[in-house]
Amino acid sequence: MSTRLEKSLRTAAAAVVVNAIVLGLAAQAYAQAKPATKLTMRLDWKPGGQYSPFYYGKEKGYYTEEGVDLTIVPGSGSSDSVKQAGSRAVDIALLDAMVLVQAAEQRVPVKSVGAYYQRTPITLISPKTKPITEVKQLLGDVKIGAPKGSAVVQGLSAMLFANNIKMEQIRMVDIGFGVQPLLVKQVDAIMAYTNVQPIQAEGAGMPVNELFVADFGVNAYGTIIVANDEFIAKQPAAIAGFLRATRKAVQEIAGDRKGAAQSVANAVSEIDVAHELKVLDRTLPLWGVKAGDWSGFGSQTEQRWLQTIETARRVALVEKVPAAKDVFNGSFIK
Repeated sequence: MSTRLEKSLRTAAAAVVVNAIVLGLAAQAYAQAKPATKLTMRLDWKPGGQYSPFYYGKEKGYYTEEGVDLTIVPGSGSSDSVKQAGSRAVDIALLDAMVLVQAAEQRVPVKSVGAYYQRTPITLISPKTKPITEVKQLLGDVKIGAPKGSAVVQGLSAMLFANNIKMEQIRMVDIGFGVQPLLVKQVDAIMAYTNVQPIQAEGAGMPVNELFVADFGVNAYGTIIVANDEFIAKQPAAIAGFLRATRKAVQEIAGDRKGAAQSVANAVSEIDVAHELKVLDRTLPLWGVKAGDWSGFGSQTEQRWLQTIETARRVALVEKVPAAKDVFNGSFIK
């Protein structure tokens, strides 16, 4: 091959490489210049450590990296969240899995796109000086406090059903969500959320024992992430990006708990970082499919949803049982 031909080939090859680099940079610049998709998410309660992945991810720029412009809106309960998502007042919302099952029966156009809590956070707490460690103890002279008609009562009902006990066989006392009745011994135990009332009780000087309904037959999802059906159809890339960013935040938080709690305080006024750090510590186990492993954050399966739907049926939350496909979309997280 002549020297002139070799030179020509080298020049042509170099030109191809340069063109590829230029096109790659141009594509990258276009992607960066492309407007981010605005996404509004509603929490199911007031901001706190249990929601730190969203604030942490936003502060770190994880959502921006995925092309998502995230707005976080405080909530006032799961019933409100499902209404907001169903009417497209918000794009994504957090709510209890049982509420979603009810919504599916009523044909509200929302589906779960990811499991926020892999198991229910509902627990029965009692003083460590007089602990309740087995469900059968509730058949004795034990007064159990809980707000009438609340989600924690539904959790108790499901646990009793799984252990062949009827509600009529136990002693219930209608109380609010506070721990005062337990502190003053008005009741022997209260139904609670693991990342709320146990912290309050221990802060008031009463160490408590927890009996998780998930450990005694209630195999159901806890809080889940839902999106409106129309938003799922029109913005699947934004949902996938949102979930990837949230998973990244969850995985990072395990090694930066203080930074995560601080991110909530940075975004919301009147946040007690020390308190929210305790909330976060009790929330971390709920995010993992396996203990200490958050790589599967958000994943959901048809089998677990069938179990969750069956739990809702057992406690009479639904009459016509919805199909799993009408409750969740598992295409976003594998």
